[in-house]
Amino acid sequence: MFQSEDDYWWFKAKREFIKNILPESIGQLNILDVGCGTGGTTKFLAKWGSVTGIEPSAEARPFLKKRKIKFKPVSIEKFSSRKKFDLVCFLDVLYHKNITDDRNALKKAASFLNKGGLILITDCALPFLVSAHDTIMQARQRYYLRDLADKLKSAGLSIKKASYIFFLVFPLFSFARLIMKKGETGGISRLHPLINLILFNLCRLEAKLLKFVNFPIGSSVIILAEKK
Repeated sequence: MFQSEDDYWWFKAKREFIKNILPESIGQLNILDVGCGTGGTTKFLAKWGSVTGIEPSAEARPFLKKRKIKFKPVSIEKFSSRKKFDLVCFLDVLYHKNITDDRNALKKAASFLNKGGLILITDCALPFLVSAHDTIMQARQRYYLRDLADKLKSAGLSIKKASYIFFLVFPLFSFARLIMKKGETGGISRLHPLINLILFNLCRLEAKLLKFVNFPIGSSVIILAEKK
């Protein structure tokens, strides 16, 4: 991930989707990034304010230090804070097997929010797309958009935006996952630079459209919810 997230089309595309649904409060927000991994997206979120990461994986921590990211080496279940946040992010985190109760994780995250604060979620979608990649990434599940939105509502949050994403590349993604189901392959595959660029530009176009429409299907979901 550390070697790929600055240049690989999927990581770059996810940041484009995030950029197009977050408020334009550049530099003003207190942000909590739950499960910040190796820190590529955490560093990107710093455009919107001061970011605190939390990451329980010991393997990820040297990379966070290398990026000079402020983080706490704990899980969301063990995290505590007197400070309130304007934005809490779960960016491809809730699906992970170490999140044993996603409803409780969302309720706890909501308790850290200021009134009017936001929770931003991206996560893997559609259970029928499970493949070897999910096993490698230690996935517990993939989500239907409506199910995840319902869990946010049960945590006392109001949905501001909810859509599937990676819609324009969905046929290619689905074909690749069918191949993975039949074999042992998975993980992040290196692509020819031209293919990487084409896939990214398709997603960048989709991210611009995301401001105006919700997509009916895709390999991931994105949700922005508000604490009233």
